[in-house]
Amino acid sequence: MYNFTDKDLIKVEKAKKMEEASLHYGVSYCLLGDDLYPDDMKKLKNMPPVLYYKGNIKVINQFKNIAVIGSRKYSAVGKSFSYQTGEIVAKEGVNLVNGLAIGCDTEAIKGALACGGRCIAIMPCGLDQIQPKSNRKLAEEILKNDGCIISEYPVGTEIQKYQYVERDRLQSAISQGVLVVEAERASGTMHTADFARKQYKRLACYYYKLLELSSGNQYLEENTNAQILKTKKDLQNFVRSIKNEQNFQQLTLPF
Repeated sequence: MYNFTDKDLIKVEKAKKMEEASLHYGVSYCLLGDDLYPDDMKKLKNMPPVLYYKGNIKVINQFKNIAVIGSRKYSAVGKSFSYQTGEIVAKEGVNLVNGLAIGCDTEAIKGALACGGRCIAIMPCGLDQIQPKSNRKLAEEILKNDGCIISEYPVGTEIQKYQYVERDRLQSAISQGVLVVEAERASGTMHTADFARKQYKRLACYYYKLLELSSGNQYLEENTNAQILKTKKDLQNFVRSIKNEQNFQQLTLPF
């Protein structure tokens, strides 16, 4: 049984009181400590006590997850890499995670869905709305294809700027690995990369010289231990290494 703080309990009680309103939008919720709550998030501090979701949240714990992310503004090569990355992640049977943002995120999801892959989209607002609005149809495709959409915010919560950064920490937290396709140094994508490092997640990015808008990739290459991807084989090896990574649970001794 998870021991909630007083602030946590307020959010839990709000979720219970709003349950009927949530169900009106097809939104359910799980609590930190529940079996449905993502296992990798349980291992980290400052995770939301309540997680709202639409779709099949069970797939998060049933399969490995890789966040495939990048800037909203991308080059032609970045667009192609995003789509191809989504395809390969899906073909390996790994869930693709990101924030459904315009740009690299969108193309990665399209690539995964084209191969029948499962996707997890994380919203910075209540799930009664999908942001960006232009990706509502894509969100519907995610749900139809056994994926899910999640948020730490109850229905009716409008977007505030700081919530994008809070969302970024969950993209990393829910995943076993984070892959940056193409990003400038000032891009919001770098928030997720920073969280990946703080959360001790596997981090990879494409070699910056392969791309045009890639000062963020260059920074990761020169200042972190990110795995640098130069070939399709490099990508496959990164995905497969996460797919085949064993999960270990600490034993509880009877004395």
